[in-house]
Amino acid sequence: MNGLPLYIETNKKLIDLFIQDHFKKMDYGKKFLHNKFSLPDAMLYTLTTPGKRIRPIMVMLTAESLGFSDKKKLLPFASSIELIHSYSLIHDDLPSMDNDTLRRGKPTSHIVFGEASAILAGDALLAEAFAMLSDKNYCGWLEPEKTLSIIREIAYASGAGGLVEGQFHDVNSFGKSLNPKQIEYINEKKTASLISAACAVGAILSGKDESVVSEFKRFGLNLGLAFQAVDDILGALGNEDIIGKTAGIDKINQKSTVVEQLGIEKTKELIKEYNGTALSAIEKTGAEKTMLIELINYLTDRIN
Repeated sequence: MNGLPLYIETNKKLIDLFIQDHFKKMDYGKKFLHNKFSLPDAMLYTLTTPGKRIRPIMVMLTAESLGFSDKKKLLPFASSIELIHSYSLIHDDLPSMDNDTLRRGKPTSHIVFGEASAILAGDALLAEAFAMLSDKNYCGWLEPEKTLSIIREIAYASGAGGLVEGQFHDVNSFGKSLNPKQIEYINEKKTASLISAACAVGAILSGKDESVVSEFKRFGLNLGLAFQAVDDILGALGNEDIIGKTAGIDKINQKSTVVEQLGIEKTKELIKEYNGTALSAIEKTGAEKTMLIELINYLTDRIN
């Protein structure tokens, strides 16, 4: 590794500071006397818990690899994707879904705030992401059609065309035997779609044409599929410290994973295939690819 770890840590701090400043500015913190916590307390609990911040960093890394490095302009778009990711984690952990009690090494939102408040915090994070994306103080510098294009990419990847569809098939497949293609489809929607959208947003913000945006979406999709397969291996190996959630939760939920179907070694081969496709995509973009290649290795090396 060369500059990637420093790049990640530097930008994680910028993203976290932006999110904190945004919520201070919005002043949503009203609390009745009988409440122990406010809505922002519940929203920020998962949102500000230390995490990898891979999705917002992908917005920034993609844009910067294409020559656009104005972090002040990038941060709102990057941070909006972290809000959506955090909402999905809150809902994913609910008793009616994965029923997990640990996230990012801490008790899950519904354990701390109660199930109803956790659901509402997730709902609010999803809505706030689009308020952020459409705030003229953040997007006023950008051509309106590009803002709409970005909102469309993120909305589609977050909803019935991506994340929510993946979650739907996931929770309705507990206890069922799925073939590798069905598992890949769930992983593509549930995990890879938002990573793909993050790359698309970075390419759009950098002013590149549709062909470059498309190749970066392909890069992100395959990176996301590899990322999920790595997580499945870590879950199977019981490495709770790295995955930050309950080890073996997939087995508890009788969830079909690529590891269960293929085994660890063949899953590692599949990860190499995904990484190869991701690499071939960025080769076609003209991007500065040094740190993009480092990122592929960084995410995969978690199982080495």
